[in-house]
This record gives sequence, C-alpha cells and structure tokens, in this order.
Amino acid sequence: MSNTDEHEACCRLPAVALACPVCGKQGRRVGKETLDHHLEQSSRAKFGDEAGFCPNPACEVVYFSGKATVRKGETVLAVTQKDPGDEIFVCYCFEHTRGDLRRDLAQKGTTDIPERIKKGIKEGRCDCERKNPQGACCLGNVIAAIIGIKAS
Repeated sequence: MSNTDEHEACCRLPAVALACPVCGKQGRRVGKETLDHHLEQSSRAKFGDEAGFCPNPACEVVYFSGKATVRKGETVLAVTQKDPGDEIFVCYCFEHTRGDLRRDLAQKGTTDIPERIKKGIKEGRCDCERKNPQGACCLGNVIAAIIGIKAS
C-alpha cells in the first residue's frame, strides 16, 4: 500500500475530479458531512449533498456546484490551501497548524507531526471527511507545507 493509499484509506468518499468553474483546476468531490461542518446555513443552502472543492491557492473559490460557489472567507474555518497564515490548520482532525510545523522545523530541524497524524489515523481517531474542508486526509497538505517552509 502506498503512502497515498494509506492516508486516503481513512476517507470514505472516493477521489473524483471536478473542474472548478472559475479557474478550471481539478478538485475533489466533498460530501454532506464536509459541507455541514464548514458552511454557515446560508451558504450551505446553495448545495445539495455534494459539491466540488477547489484546491487552487490562487482561486478564491472553495466549494462549487453548478453556478453556486462559496469563496475564501465564507467558510466557518480558514482553509489550508487558501490561506498561508501560520495560525491556519494543516491538520483539522488533530489541530496542527502551519505555525506548529514552522516551530518544530526552526527548533529541531524536523517535525514528527506527520508520524503523529499517521498514528492517529491507524488508531481510528481521524474525522477527515467532516473536519477537513477538502473532505479527505490532510497528510498531503502537511507534507507540502513542510516542503514550503523548508524552501522559504
């Protein structure tokens, strides 16, 4: 089993590519649990039980379905892919922020956060489909954030 298979195994919705109507970037399908957790009722009313999630950091759209969109700043929590701030979660289940990664890397030169997340997944303590705005495992985002921090 590859690392991608391992961390995606905690999520029930299969990755289905949907094109963002604004930027055209391929996103993934998110379900009712994700939308219910991340949208205020007025925004939630725009969607049925599914929507697309746009992962493009340069695009203001977070969720889309047909002509309906929800943009950055309209979600309950800030979204990792859309907000580069250090206080933003890179792991919503275990509440690790970009700043946590940055502190570990500055103080120790490494971080054990990915391993702690993997341990939590194996113990069945993740709730990615509900807690993560992208409706799937965060490990890819965590690794990308570590690479970005090291490169800066």
